[in-house]
Amino acid sequence: MEKLPAVHDVVSAASVAATDLPRLQVRAKFFFEGEAKFYLQGVTYGPFRPATKDGPNLPAPERVSQDFGLMRELGVNVLRVYHTPPRWFLDLAQSYRLRVMVTIPWHKRVLFLDDREAVETIRENVAIAAQANAGHPAMLGFFIDNEIPPDLVRWYGARRMEEFLNSLVRIVKKNDPAALAAYANFPPTEYLLPSEVDFYSYNVYLHRRKDLVNYLGRLQNLAGDKPLILSEFGMDTIRHPEEEQAQLLTEHVTTVFESGLAGTFIFSWTDEWFTDGVDVTDWAFGIVTTERRTKKSYEALQSLLKNPERPLYQRFKPATELPMVSIVVCSYNGARTLRDCMLSLQGLHYPNYEVVFVDDGSKDNTQEIMKDFPNVRNIVQINKGLSVARNVGIAAAKGEVVAFTDSDCMADRDWLYFLVHTLLSSDFAAVGGPNISPPATDWIQATVGAAPGSPSHVLLTDTIAEHVPGCNMAYHKWALEEIGGFDPEYRKAGDDVDVCWRLMQRGYVIGFSPAAVVWHYRRFEVRTYFSQQLGYGEAEAMLRYKHLQYFGPTGSAIWHGNVYTQARMDSFFSRPIIYHGIFGTGLFQCIYPKRYSPFAGLLSSLEWLAVTLFIFFLSIPLAWLRLLPLIMFGLTLLVGLGYMAQARIEAKFDTIPARLLLLYLAIMQPWRRAWARYFTWLRGKRTPRTVIATKEQAPHLSVSWSRAGHLAFWSETGLERSHLLAKTEQLLEEEGWKFSLDTGWTNWDLHIFASRWWNLRLRSMTEIYPHGKRLTRVGNFMNVSTFSSLAGGLLLTFSLVTMLTQQQVKGKAGDPIISLIVLGVVSLLASVWFIHGLRLRHRLAELVEVAAIRAGLQPLGQVKGASKG
Repeated sequence: MEKLPAVHDVVSAASVAATDLPRLQVRAKFFFEGEAKFYLQGVTYGPFRPATKDGPNLPAPERVSQDFGLMRELGVNVLRVYHTPPRWFLDLAQSYRLRVMVTIPWHKRVLFLDDREAVETIRENVAIAAQANAGHPAMLGFFIDNEIPPDLVRWYGARRMEEFLNSLVRIVKKNDPAALAAYANFPPTEYLLPSEVDFYSYNVYLHRRKDLVNYLGRLQNLAGDKPLILSEFGMDTIRHPEEEQAQLLTEHVTTVFESGLAGTFIFSWTDEWFTDGVDVTDWAFGIVTTERRTKKSYEALQSLLKNPERPLYQRFKPATELPMVSIVVCSYNGARTLRDCMLSLQGLHYPNYEVVFVDDGSKDNTQEIMKDFPNVRNIVQINKGLSVARNVGIAAAKGEVVAFTDSDCMADRDWLYFLVHTLLSSDFAAVGGPNISPPATDWIQATVGAAPGSPSHVLLTDTIAEHVPGCNMAYHKWALEEIGGFDPEYRKAGDDVDVCWRLMQRGYVIGFSPAAVVWHYRRFEVRTYFSQQLGYGEAEAMLRYKHLQYFGPTGSAIWHGNVYTQARMDSFFSRPIIYHGIFGTGLFQCIYPKRYSPFAGLLSSLEWLAVTLFIFFLSIPLAWLRLLPLIMFGLTLLVGLGYMAQARIEAKFDTIPARLLLLYLAIMQPWRRAWARYFTWLRGKRTPRTVIATKEQAPHLSVSWSRAGHLAFWSETGLERSHLLAKTEQLLEEEGWKFSLDTGWTNWDLHIFASRWWNLRLRSMTEIYPHGKRLTRVGNFMNVSTFSSLAGGLLLTFSLVTMLTQQQVKGKAGDPIISLIVLGVVSLLASVWFIHGLRLRHRLAELVEVAAIRAGLQPLGQVKGASKG
């Protein structure tokens, strides 16, 4: 390798002419320079032996200029220094369009939080560092500290340490509002996540690519909707050859950007290193030597880092050609945000894609807008619902991969690249990414954007999803065709959940790409927000008909993974678990979120509200009960307060009225959503009365009412229950019954939605006898419907309140006649209700008899020993 040329050869007039250097901004997972996306491609710089006595820990300006020129040739655009730099250093960096991230060092690693003087000294140092170069264009920001020892964090607790770090961030913002602030973390304290930093960063030295990929997936999920960078990574060339360093660093940079990180710092620029008053000579992490001779890693990195404005698929070329992708956008009256959506899709950095727009019968000016996008395949149909529109898009798609977003979304320029890269990285049938709310235009929109109930992903692991939202998902086209596409029954929502569950039931895996970001406009008003939640509640009720095993008794979905939202309703009840290692010595001290607290879900539920009201009405005649409903509502209020305190509202709109509105939304949202679920069940899926009333015409044995609950069928030829179930399912379909099939997670075979009042369940088993003979038993069980439970609860409440009230009026004995009348009416209604259930069970028993005969089985009389369900 040859030495660097002289200063005047490196620094050309063009390279020093740049003076317009806007401060960087953070938007979701990435940095932006104005409207252009900006990936941090950094190196650490120093500390160095001072060039002059009492001077800064930096080389002489001529040497710095040489370094900066070489950095620009490499493609470096940001550097990290470990002391506050002088003004001339920043001026020189600006002339080379380099930005500087300053690490503010703490000199105390003691129990400083117990020492008020130490705390004030640290805060004063941060303020001085921020003031020193406030407003300078080359100032990217500050690392407010670097690698606090894990035993110190463990001593004080993560929350207290996070609060202190947040206070330092506020000091930086007060003194230099445009500067970015972060904490340079490392794996032993990965759980330390101060909420007010602009981005998250970790010093990570993992040399095996597989380990690094897995750990970056973990860190991406911890970072949430903020950028993630690596603030140190490198390899020593004393203990490793230069060729190995070159391979490792190119692999590192490729992995970082393919994993969707916002940037990385390579440790370090040069082998020259001065610390604690001495020159360090037994380490050589630089990509140039102390004499500024370039190492092999410099040349290897140049092809990846130079000209960073190039699309990622050109900089980090995949092993196989990227497949063609068809992006399907379905819309109904979405003109308000449609233009932004189409413009974002036009600017994607992906080599081979098409956009298919399906207008599902819009009545606004959607088609006027679409005239401005002639390259988009525009399909117009009458309104048939979201699922049908998506199936139309799939049928029209030419790509091997079909991606979906909505007309109220704007895609990041690298959205498609990250989706496809993740989809192809493993045996995934589908993949999804996060959806993030764009900046709000007023305080109501900002508050609604922070409210619970927005579309979110559910992760089983750091890279495998249980559910990805419909506004940000992609599938291999063959996977969608194999399951028959989207179910047309879901007209507004729920279609994405249904597809994910059906794919998983077939054994397929869904991936997750944290960097595949779409900006998703939340509802602009409280009224439209509640309308959205009602739609989600209706969709949940419809999903429950088809996927009963995924739902609890109240109709809320039971997720096996963790739901990733901005804030959780159970923040007062579920703290994450941290693995510190024995005596707090773990090298990777991981944080694990707890499953959603059922207690918090109960306290915020509509059912809890109903019980609270029930006890309130009981307390009218019973004075000793009057405190209980107040306590119960207080617990509900506590859950809402927990969400309100944890959720993030954009700083400029974060006011007391906004927080109070958020509290109202947090309390009301579960109630509105559950209300829609219940009313969908009440008016929803049940077998038509005409089907129930129609008698079976095919030959079958007469079934007695007493035998209708336990049926038995004999086979001389070895026919088993699978034959009977197939014929039963076929007959139910032919006659128009509404039913659901077992998916492997229930103890029944068929669930029949018989009427508003009753459901029925069939469960079967086959007994094996000699010579291939079989006896199949079928249990036909009555199952109380949700409507019956609600009606019964209301009837009992009314009856109890009536009797207790009349006792208060008439005295202790009360009027026995009124009580007898109430009991008589209740008993009569219960008898009619139960007889109706028996009739339904008898009707289904006749159908099963017919199905058995069709299947070639012989119906028997009542068989003793049949087990009860």
